[in-house]
Order: sequence, then C-alpha cells, then structure tokens
Amino acid sequence: MAPEEELTSLQRRARVLERLDEGYKNLHTSLEGLDPVDAFLGSRWSVWEVLNHLDTEKFVAALEQIVAGDEDMLPPFNTRETKLKADIVHLDDNYRRFRKLVGSLTEAKMSQQVTAPNPENSFPGLTLLELVERSSGHWTAHSRQIVETRKYVEAFNARERAVTFIPLDPDRPSELGVLAVGLLKHADYVAGTPEALDAVRNSASGTELILNGKNTNEILSRLGRDARAGLWTVVCTIGSPSESHPEVLKAAEQHCDKVVIQQARK
Repeated sequence: MAPEEELTSLQRRARVLERLDEGYKNLHTSLEGLDPVDAFLGSRWSVWEVLNHLDTEKFVAALEQIVAGDEDMLPPFNTRETKLKADIVHLDDNYRRFRKLVGSLTEAKMSQQVTAPNPENSFPGLTLLELVERSSGHWTAHSRQIVETRKYVEAFNARERAVTFIPLDPDRPSELGVLAVGLLKHADYVAGTPEALDAVRNSASGTELILNGKNTNEILSRLGRDARAGLWTVVCTIGSPSESHPEVLKAAEQHCDKVVIQQARK
C-alpha cells in the first residue's frame, strides 16, 4: 500500500472509508453472542466502557457543522478544570430539578407503582415514593466515596504517578497498619512474591501479580505504565526492598516515574 503522501486526496478519503467500514464490521463481529451481563464485567475496561469510549457523536456533529459551513474549526478541547466545573454545574441543575419534582408530588402520585419487580437482582416493585426514598441517599453515599478517593489519591502520590512499596515485617508479615490496609484495599494491582502476597491477601482486593525472579522487569515495567495511566499499584516485599529484593527496587526505579516506600504498620 502506498504511503499517504503519495496518494491523492480522493484516494486518502477512500482509505478512510475502508478503515471505517472495516472497524464497523470488526466491532459487530466482536459483539456477536455477547451476554448483556458479561458486557459490564472487566478488571479494567468492560465491553460497555469500550462502547462508550467509541461514542463519537459530538466529534461527528462538530465535523458536520464544518462541512455544512456553519463552523470553520473544531471547538477547543475542554481542559480538565473546565470539564469539572461544567459537570458540577450539571449536577447542581439536576439536584434542583429533582428536588422540585419531589416537592410537587401529591399523595396520589406518590402511591403510584412505577417499577416492576426484577427477580434477577431481587429488586422489588416500587411506588414513586419508595423509588425517590431510595434515590435520596445516593448523593451522600457517593460523597463518602469521593472523600475516600481523594484521601487515597494523596496516599498513592497519584499526581506523581508513583508505585508504592510496602515492606512487610519478616516475623509478622500479616501485621498491617490502617494506611497500609487502605492502600492494599484500593490498589488496582498488588505485586509481590508468593509469600508476600499470601501475607496480604486478606487485605488486598486488586489483581495479584506474582514476582518469580524471572519476570521482575516485565512486572515493574507494567506497573510503571499502569501508574502513568492513573492506576494505583503496590509492591509488597518481605523485609526492606533494598535489602531483601534489591533487584525489584532497582527495576522499579528504572521503569517507574517515582517509587514511594510506605511502612507496613503505619
């Protein structure tokens, strides 16, 4: 296939159409026979999340405006600050709408059945009042989640894309402090030798990566990439990594943007 610089604009357009058609066909082939339950499962990106990522409605709409002559340029991409502010404004507006709706409910409306029972998840049929009662605590529950997330963004040194080492006491490797337990609970990936992983398994909830002496560079390179992508990663060692596993610490310093050592009992 000729390089793009050797093609005419019409030939390049034809190639774009070929790629779009190929991608569309491959996408639907990949979805054949998919169980809706499985679509929402996955340790990183579920099928549903991939589909949402592929939703280019706003991009296509912007291009349509350019082609129609309504706009000359793509709109500037929102900064994270702008997007965050816009999302909060949207939530504020939704809160006011929801509160106004609830305040206007009559007794007759509140007693109206609005959901059918769902035996798949044991969800009962609900009246409108029961439904808004259940929904009214949703913000408080997730506010606690945000507070917890912000705490561990700081604890994981997430802004610096750090990988956290937790050296375990050789005599009492399962004895962990509150912060160490929290780090293990929230980490996306926990790496260590089989002995170290056995010691923390009751506290860790992330994916385990076993260090076997032969895959050190592979595992630490992966953790470095994952940390840069915003994931939270932990490496557990029995004893100080500089003494018991200097090769692991050296690989981490080579492949990761930053290495933080967090004492196990803290």
